[in-house]
Amino acid sequence: MAITLRSVKASALTHNELDDNFTTLVAADVVLTDAVALNTARTQVVEAASTASTVAGGIWVSDGAGGGEFIRVQGWAQNADSRTTVGTPTQVLTTGVQATIINDGGTLDLEKLPSDIGVGGQLWDKTNSKLTPIALFDTYNLRFDWKVQNYSGATPYLLIELDIGGTIGVIASRTVSLIKGGAEQSISLAFPVFAGSTMVTNGATLKCTYVGTGTCDVFATSNLVVRESKNYA
Repeated sequence: MAITLRSVKASALTHNELDDNFTTLVAADVVLTDAVALNTARTQVVEAASTASTVAGGIWVSDGAGGGEFIRVQGWAQNADSRTTVGTPTQVLTTGVQATIINDGGTLDLEKLPSDIGVGGQLWDKTNSKLTPIALFDTYNLRFDWKVQNYSGATPYLLIELDIGGTIGVIASRTVSLIKGGAEQSISLAFPVFAGSTMVTNGATLKCTYVGTGTCDVFATSNLVVRESKNYA
């Protein structure tokens, strides 16, 4: 609403015209105050960003209070076990006995890690063969690959479970039929997951139970762990 000026009107203003003028001025003051606050917040962010340590490939993430950090949110680790042939298998599964799928990273240990993982941090614990999430409510994509051979039985199969321990235990499972009569068969599975408090505490291991006759050789295990997002709530 425009302000009515007495000099323009060339006569005294009415009470309504005076009220309208004050209403317009109050509204304009609110808009100006908001604009000043927004500009101040932007200035704080710019100043914080200009003095923060930069990270290669990082993006600026505000903390919602005028500060923030440069961070490389996404990152990954790819590992392959040192035992790559059936002659020296990674492990031998016995029917009906659950075992952790092992990957020591001896053949391949390639990492492009998120910047907030910390010194010495890792996405894949090669000693204990498990995912080690960085923080609560991070999201991850996991892919596991390996080969099996020398299995037998009428309808042999693998029961594969992603286990985070605690009172929750298994959070995802797959059943894979072994259909090549004991000959080499490749296994490939993917699991999109988020890290709850139990996973942050215990990590996540891939468990496998062979159901068939005798034993089953496992070799050439590999995995890819990708941190997709970080929670800021």
